[in-house]
Amino acid sequence: MQNNEDSQSRRKQIAENLRSSFNNSRNVRIIPSRQDLGQDTIDSPERIGAYCRVSTKADAQVESYEMQKKYYEDYILKHPSWTLVDIYADEGISATSMKNRKDFLRLVQDCKSGRITKVITKSISRFARNVVDCVETARMLKNLTPPVGIVFETDNLDTLRNDIGSQLSIRASFAEYESVTKSNAIRWGIKSRFANGIPALRDLYGYSRNKRILTIDPNESHVIRMMYQQVANGHSIAEVQRILRSTRVPSPNGNTDWSSSTILYILTNEKYCGDVHMQKTITIDMFSHKSIKNDGYERGYYIENYHPAIIQRDLWNRVQRILGKCEFNAYFSESENEFQCLPGRKFKAMLA
Repeated sequence: MQNNEDSQSRRKQIAENLRSSFNNSRNVRIIPSRQDLGQDTIDSPERIGAYCRVSTKADAQVESYEMQKKYYEDYILKHPSWTLVDIYADEGISATSMKNRKDFLRLVQDCKSGRITKVITKSISRFARNVVDCVETARMLKNLTPPVGIVFETDNLDTLRNDIGSQLSIRASFAEYESVTKSNAIRWGIKSRFANGIPALRDLYGYSRNKRILTIDPNESHVIRMMYQQVANGHSIAEVQRILRSTRVPSPNGNTDWSSSTILYILTNEKYCGDVHMQKTITIDMFSHKSIKNDGYERGYYIENYHPAIIQRDLWNRVQRILGKCEFNAYFSESENEFQCLPGRKFKAMLA
């Protein structure tokens, strides 16, 4: 009871002291801000860094960069106190991660070094579609000495405004949602193509590729047949590696330094027996772009006899069994009336 009375007494004393301060207030001279004076802070001297993203296609990339360069040069002319220091342009890849955006990282470094005092970009979605990266970068630049602001033109936001934090988070969330939606649509399209027998093929040692048509390369295919035959005859990957190096056979990279991982990749790739296995890996995080082996997490897609085989199927199966790369009874082919050896979970490579 005594504690409650003491607490109430202290609160009354605080209130009386505050009222007394109001009654005896001194004359305070208010120093106006630029906004109070009607001065537009946008025309204060600034060293500008403009950030944009351009097309991944070579010709369109040049055109896109030149157009955006002209745009920002004209934009700077409207503000005589501004100086355009540089234009930072990344290819039009996903903005969900910063690690592969070299010019974005260069821009941040130039802001830290004092070379840039203000960043201009078209929109939040151009700058970043990851809420965390967007907000953290804006806060980090704002906390520099002197602070560096980001102006998002179409969003009409300037991160140096005190009330901008919540707006930036909300709008960045919308940009992130847009990116997730777009990513899901792209993934759906890729899976639909896989399900309809339309694979995504890359250049492959032993073949010449014209879009989705693979043609056997006579010189490189000879090397691949030798590799498979050596393993079938009991030679290890290390022995195959020594043969390739000693005969100075060019590797897929164009040099004579064959790595064991390259040899193993060729010896376990189903494409050499004419098949295509789609969605071997999946991306588990669209922001880090981390991918893992699709070990039953999502559907895989497999096409037999899609293109000409360099290695006969029985030899390819035998090599897989030798390497321990597959579960032999994992797949039964009705067309062949026998068990086929598809890539599985086991792996005991003969590296020694």
